Amino acid sequence: MKKISLAVATAAVLLSATARVPAVDVSQLNMSATPTLTQDQIRRVQDALYRKGISPGPIDGVVGPLTKAAVRKFQDRYAIEGNGDLNNQTLFALGEADFAS
Repeated sequence: MKKISLAVATAAVLLSATARVPAVDVSQLNMSATPTLTQDQIRRVQDALYRKGISPGPIDGVVGPLTKAAVRKFQDRYAIEGNGDLNNQTLFALGEADFAS
């Protein structure tokens, strides 16, 4: 039986504890669809953009011109087809797959 280093075991536990599983069946999802998001969900998306180094303006739960521009910049950076709308593919790339519908 192989021994696993403490660092590797700890990293595996931390990764599994923080990973989010989408609440929807990805194979049935239209990736270009744009779901309706709550203000709290939009705040989380704005925070995710900020953590990726793209300023969405105030983290206020409103998709205003600054947030829309930040989403477009993110889409361009990661070669996601889009126009600044928060489509399912963008949500997945931001790590907010649980908002996709």
